[in-house]
Amino acid sequence: MYDVVVIGAGQAGLATAYALKQSGLRYLVLEATERAAGSWPSYYDSLTLFSPARYSHLPGLPFSGDQDRYPSRGEVITYLEAYAQHFAFPITFNSRVTKIEREGGDFCLVTEKQERFLARAIVVASGPFNQPNIPALNGLTEFTGQTLHSSEYRHPADIRGARVAVIGAGNSAVQI
Repeated sequence: MYDVVVIGAGQAGLATAYALKQSGLRYLVLEATERAAGSWPSYYDSLTLFSPARYSHLPGLPFSGDQDRYPSRGEVITYLEAYAQHFAFPITFNSRVTKIEREGGDFCLVTEKQERFLARAIVVASGPFNQPNIPALNGLTEFTGQTLHSSEYRHPADIRGARVAVIGAGNSAVQI
């Protein structure tokens, strides 16, 4: 039985683990993949953070190096993995949660491998990246070109020579 189970070992899950470690509660982080890097390994190759390193680190451990730079995707992955190791968070990898049920006043989390974890509280820090949404836009069904969500985009070469319309004003849309 855990006081808290955190689902996801990306930025939000790792920052939560840091706070839980400070609290003295008995906790566990369940991560669907084999790395403490969240969705960062799946993001497009040219992604950089949208703010300088000095403002982008997680609690208790700053980014190394030039604090005015905008860390790259690879640097963020390295940082997140090092962060998890530095604080020795209890992370169970390759444990994708597929079901959460109430068991009395507690929660029972069940993974794809049928592992069961009991907890008094749950923090879901899995993020929206694995459930991309392309809104129904006027004219989109008549568009004959390729439609990609940012989660499917990897390299500029993938769309070289194509007519491209980037929809949205979020940070990913601006970078792409």
